[in-house]
Amino acid sequence: METTSLKPDNTQQTASSTTTMDAQESIMTFYDIASGPPIRPFAPNPWKARYALNFTKTRYRTTWIPLPDVAATRKKLGVPAVRKHFDGTDFLTLPILHDPTTTATSSSTQQEGTFVGDSFDIAIHLHNKQSSPDGGRPPLFPPNSIALHRAFNAHVDALFTLNAAQIAGYYMPLDPATAEASRADFARRAGVSRWEDLEVPPGSEERKKRLDALEAALGSGLAAWFVRRDEGPFLEGRSPMYADFIVGGWLQMMRNCLPEWEELRGWHGGLWGRLHDALEEWAEVS
Repeated sequence: METTSLKPDNTQQTASSTTTMDAQESIMTFYDIASGPPIRPFAPNPWKARYALNFTKTRYRTTWIPLPDVAATRKKLGVPAVRKHFDGTDFLTLPILHDPTTTATSSSTQQEGTFVGDSFDIAIHLHNKQSSPDGGRPPLFPPNSIALHRAFNAHVDALFTLNAAQIAGYYMPLDPATAEASRADFARRAGVSRWEDLEVPPGSEERKKRLDALEAALGSGLAAWFVRRDEGPFLEGRSPMYADFIVGGWLQMMRNCLPEWEELRGWHGGLWGRLHDALEEWAEVS
């Protein structure tokens, strides 16, 4: 009797343990840049991918990497660079997504799964896995739009990089424990002798010129794409798609780094503030 009584319990425990292990093994790992404390994700490309992860309801955990350790982490995981510095050297950066549910194996780490090391490629990977959105939720990419999204991504990146990267990037919420090393590296890459040489001081005439240039660029190069403003805050009005997350990633950087963020929110009839606020539904940091 005791044996009969214990057997179902053991079987149930084994089945439960197996289910728990399977669930844990299906959780993806998202590598993002450590900031703060407190943690304040600020980089635009990880934000694009994070929006996509949350939108597709992907189960994931975040591994926070100190900025000086990003290059070494990418090399250790065996993820090749997908971008270049201005001098032509590899730009080893984040995000990276590890999907353990696939069958590929990384030769350098001997870990099962696929590593995806570009925000746009992460979005495509998630889109392909979520081929049947639930609850009527629209797909991450509307049909036959990936090529258009890729061009839009390059356009938005160029616009913000040219007009906002310096005036916002100087105020990145770097981790105090590694800030000195990070700033020295940024100064070296920018070709200046000191980090302080990169500042465009708030209230200065030069900063006003650059803010005016950013406002004009957003107006002529991006605001005109939002043709359904009377229907909703997104490019297609009521429903978001990955293109909205591309813009949203850069707005997150502006929110966390640009001292004039509240001013930017109100530009072009409050377009950017409304978009940023509407994207908060998918801005959870897990």
